Amino acid sequence: EKVGGEKQVGKYKSCTMVAKQYLYGPDEKIQAETEAGWFPDYPSVGQLIQKLKENNIQPIFAVTKKVYNTYEKLSKMIPKSAVGELQENSNNIIQLIQRAYDDLSSKIILEHSSVPSSIKISYDSFCLNQVHTKNQPIGECDNVKIKDKITFQVQITATSCVENLTLTLQPLGFTDFTTVHIHSRCNCECDEELPNKSDCNGQGNINCGICRCNAGYVGKNCDCKTGGKTRKELEKSCRKDNSSVICSGLGDCVCGQCICHTTADSQKHIYGAFCECDNMNCELYNDEVCGGKIRGTCDCGKCKCDPKYDGTACQCLASTEKCQNDNGNVCSLRGQCQCNTCKCNGNYQPPFCKECPGCTSPCDRHISCVECLAFGTGPFEKNCSDSCSNITVVNKIRPKSTVCKEKDSQNCWISYTMFQNDGEEHYSITFNPKRECPQPPNIAAIVGGTIAGVALIGLLLLLAWRLVAELIDRREYQRFEKEKSKAKWNEADNPLFKSATTTVVNPRFNGQ
Repeated sequence: EKVGGEKQVGKYKSCTMVAKQYLYGPDEKIQAETEAGWFPDYPSVGQLIQKLKENNIQPIFAVTKKVYNTYEKLSKMIPKSAVGELQENSNNIIQLIQRAYDDLSSKIILEHSSVPSSIKISYDSFCLNQVHTKNQPIGECDNVKIKDKITFQVQITATSCVENLTLTLQPLGFTDFTTVHIHSRCNCECDEELPNKSDCNGQGNINCGICRCNAGYVGKNCDCKTGGKTRKELEKSCRKDNSSVICSGLGDCVCGQCICHTTADSQKHIYGAFCECDNMNCELYNDEVCGGKIRGTCDCGKCKCDPKYDGTACQCLASTEKCQNDNGNVCSLRGQCQCNTCKCNGNYQPPFCKECPGCTSPCDRHISCVECLAFGTGPFEKNCSDSCSNITVVNKIRPKSTVCKEKDSQNCWISYTMFQNDGEEHYSITFNPKRECPQPPNIAAIVGGTIAGVALIGLLLLLAWRLVAELIDRREYQRFEKEKSKAKWNEADNPLFKSATTTVVNPRFNGQ
């Protein structure tokens, strides 16, 4: 609806007379009689924004899908507001509000109260991750978590004479605010220059109430000798880093050193080399910084507690009764007792920091100390008492001791037990006085075995050669016999053959 719709909106109606608006609760009777000038009116967006700012309210719109786009546009016009889509059965209302609250609480918006048109205000925002914006109408940083530090630098310019003006700077959604008092010198004899006044340390002239310093001097009273340095070089020493503002925006850089501002609150003090510290920005307990002066004081973001109290906000009595183990040692000397509860070092576990499930076995780390303490040998042989002062030899095995078996420098096995005493890397050990060392080698057996092995190998090679040769001969002979049996010879007289026997016939022999 628009202004003039004459409808009740949410919990309020608006009645307008001329240019003034008055809000009434839903149970209050609106005196909107037919008097001249009075008429019921629907509040405009501007009126809502004004009232929300005045009462420091951050609205969360939980609406249905049908009107979500409309309220999303409205949320963009209202600073520090959020909108979420509500399911038909409204089951997600808690998650919606939680998510919207997280988004709103992580967004810091710094605004100022209304000022005359002659006052111009701009903001330089120095946010996390090197995100900076300058000359903006408001200061704004997103994704700010608890204990994150951001800086806003506010520039106020008076374009005309202003007398006794007061304005406030306040982050939306917070109750803290800063009051700024503005005064301007309206009548200034700027034409008359007073040379070498003592107000300028004899190193400048007063012009319009301001020291105009001679070359080589700077400062409000020309009391800073630059030594050849430029103003920017002097200001650099007043910045914590290149991305930070001068003196954290809470002080003035005078001759390369930060002079921190005082505050309207007499209890708050700003200090530090870069004015980065104060005594108020610490955790609260019972709505008091560090639980109040009786419990502790705030020092640069951390509570320094009275000896009677403990905790990050000095919220606990400094008792260690529930942190003492059977030996009477607090947290077994492996942690700190905070609020009567052990905060253990490393992977040690409460309640007394005795157990360390993720720690490696101490056996291999301390074998050299065990060797020198038990047998007087090893790498620490000459300085055993100094190198192994954290290990004590005892005669009785303690319950829950670690059983170890490791090789020493002489390649012998040592069996021993280790029990961790209170404190880190402090042990009591027991050991077996007999080491398991390997027997020395039998040289004669090795030499004899080597010779016998060589002879045996030679004999085997000879037998193998003879066997192979025999097999080859037999194979050749069998082949010869086979070829011989296959041969077929034709019988014929050799024409060249002459018989050794000669038969001679006697012609006179008649057979008688």
